[in-house]
Amino acid sequence: MNDDMQILGWDDEVEEGSPFVLLPEGNYPFTITGLEKGIYEKPANRESKIPANCPKATVTLEFTTSTGEKSTLTENFYLYKKMQWKINQFFTSIGAPKNPEGKVKMNWGTVLGAKGAASLVVNDYTDRSGNPAQNNRIKDFLEPTQQPPAQTQPPQQNVTPFPQQTAAPQNGAGYNF
Repeated sequence: MNDDMQILGWDDEVEEGSPFVLLPEGNYPFTITGLEKGIYEKPANRESKIPANCPKATVTLEFTTSTGEKSTLTENFYLYKKMQWKINQFFTSIGAPKNPEGKVKMNWGTVLGAKGAASLVVNDYTDRSGNPAQNNRIKDFLEPTQQPPAQTQPPQQNVTPFPQQTAAPQNGAGYNF
């Protein structure tokens, strides 16, 4: 379970926490810090485009800017055919190789700690109190060749963060974790 969702006891000590950071639109590297597997439960008395009892993965991604600011986003992946494009982008972004048909093998058990990059946008919405608000949303997960260099470390010479794969992975190897 994501540490942010840990239940506190009545007499626990509590931390100050970190302020919300809204990142400008752009491409950012991320590290996967959380993964929860679950089942989508259709809300009562509401229509949903997602099939009832659909498996879902809730992934927590930590984005870091060039100035060291960090922002955390949570992304849901619903495991049904219409959402294959998003799941394929995600796994490709973290280094999973595509087969000749462009398919990627999902391997959820190995995503914690994986690194990739995504294109973020600023989303305008109305909060529960009726006030205008903004947050970040992931527009696209980027293929390794499109990813920006890690913004928190000085550039290194002759280092390829995502070496190109020319063959299918053997025994789960080949992911960039």
